[in-house]
Amino acid sequence: MAHYLWTLRPYYRQTAGQLVLGSLAGVVMNTAVVLPAVCLGRAIDAATHFAQGQATRATLLQAVALFAAATLATELPRLGKRWWLMTANARIRANLRADALRGVLAWPMAKLTATPVGDTMARVIGDVEVLGVGIREVIVETWDTLLFLMSFFVAMLVLDWSLTLQALIPVPFAMVLAWAAGRFIHQRTTAARQANGALTAGLQEQLSGIRVARLLGMKQAAQTRIERLADAQAHTNLAVARPRAGLPAVYTTLMAAGIVLVLWQGGEKVIAGAWTLGAFVTYLDLFLRFTGRGFRVPQLVNSVQAGGAAYARLAPLLAAALPARGEHRFASFRAGYLAGTTPRSTLTEPASRVERGLAVSLHNVSFSHGNADAAVTALNQVSLEISAGAFVAVTGPVGSGKSALAKALLGLYPLAGGTVSLDGDAPARHRGDIGYLPQEPFLFSGTVRENITMGREQADLATMSALEIAALAKDVAGFEHGVDAEIGERGIRISGGQRQRVALARAAAAGPRLLVLDDPFSAVDVATEAQIIASLRAEFGRGAPAARQATIVLCSHRLAAFPQADLVVVLDGGRIVERGSHEQLMLAGGLYARIYAAQVAMAQPEDA
Repeated sequence: MAHYLWTLRPYYRQTAGQLVLGSLAGVVMNTAVVLPAVCLGRAIDAATHFAQGQATRATLLQAVALFAAATLATELPRLGKRWWLMTANARIRANLRADALRGVLAWPMAKLTATPVGDTMARVIGDVEVLGVGIREVIVETWDTLLFLMSFFVAMLVLDWSLTLQALIPVPFAMVLAWAAGRFIHQRTTAARQANGALTAGLQEQLSGIRVARLLGMKQAAQTRIERLADAQAHTNLAVARPRAGLPAVYTTLMAAGIVLVLWQGGEKVIAGAWTLGAFVTYLDLFLRFTGRGFRVPQLVNSVQAGGAAYARLAPLLAAALPARGEHRFASFRAGYLAGTTPRSTLTEPASRVERGLAVSLHNVSFSHGNADAAVTALNQVSLEISAGAFVAVTGPVGSGKSALAKALLGLYPLAGGTVSLDGDAPARHRGDIGYLPQEPFLFSGTVRENITMGREQADLATMSALEIAALAKDVAGFEHGVDAEIGERGIRISGGQRQRVALARAAAAGPRLLVLDDPFSAVDVATEAQIIASLRAEFGRGAPAARQATIVLCSHRLAAFPQADLVVVLDGGRIVERGSHEQLMLAGGLYARIYAAQVAMAQPEDA
């Protein structure tokens, strides 16, 4: 398999301008990097000669000015190099996270439901961070380290090649040590990232169910589980940290032998008159900076190895990298003009479509919950035709297949058999035309408006219309900040019925051609349910303008709205056992009639 740094080359192309400019600045910097040490030595010699009366003040000032100029010649390119390369690295990380999310969004639903959310979060956040460090070490430190060492090595050879070769004898041993440590760290970094993912997943699960755990008195069990996961993470992180912490000490010990040799032989050269004091200071400065920067080589290797382990976990998530569009090719020093700050275009505009409800056809559809090894059949050979713009109500006992039918219509889950078509096409062709309200509505920490629009550009009038359809306008008007009121994580600040209606308003605001409602009124009273159904029929039914019509499929165990349906479907044991209008099924006296009569009786007040 190709090295991950080579595999990531599309991300380098996205920031090619910054990488080229940063690399050129690095070449300039590392070509001039030896000049300050050389000029410092000459300035010391000039100061010594001036003190001895062997040089003029002008000579001393000239040496000091050369030292200042040499420092500027090094530091100005360093500023540009770091600016451009660090900007490129930040952009690469952002693009990796975006592509990881695109990859996750493209996963089949079976994989999404089988993968812990916390583990995915750990990969998208933590593993990208570790991978970004590895990339940074390559694109930022390569020029700084390799060219830096090359420049200093050549300068030391020019000053004294024999002393240089003797003093650098420990370097090959340090490099071998770094290579061996890198392989060791790579293996343990993989385990550490896995432990981090497990801890994140565990925390996410426990925090999501913290209220239930407290009510059931299970706080201690939850705490014990998290402590066990945290201990495992600590042990795996320590397994990585120990060699990383010990490597600098070993490297410094090896390099200390070279420093002692330079001090000894360099001092003898000064005493013998072979070197001036300035030449000795120059060589010592070069050697100390060479060995100090040489320590970055083991660190670079370790970070690259750790990045490889992170990439191995991240790679299954990544979608194909997108070309950068609308971005500045080069970074600017002006605020707001950083390359890559313009969002990349990830979605194409939808093709024009006929504005009417979708006709739905199910032919011998079988649907199973779970994976192939432990599948539970929920639908068995179901066939159903729904005309465009119809209002279809589906009911049945618990476990009859109502939710399975709703999921089959979405086209997000694989079918065990049969076909589903919308206007003769696969559901995937109409992904943007389907509105869906699941049993457990999804809300995020934000305002009512943000939860309804979900990032879409939408006029206030459309938002208010969606609130009216969901019978939520009066509730929202009572909030302190109206549609801009914060509802908390998962809508914790509003009631269960309001959460369902916010999710319904979101589905209605999207202007769907097929609206699938899976038990959407379980937390809503009967009167409000009737009001919502009437609003849905007025907004999307066959009496509405053709541009707004939608096919509505309502799956529910509550039958209050079923008399308004064009077609009622009754499921039992994963099969359709009855179908027809409300009146027809009541006259038939079958399962539907019994369920409806029982619910009507339960709704009647008891006689005094």
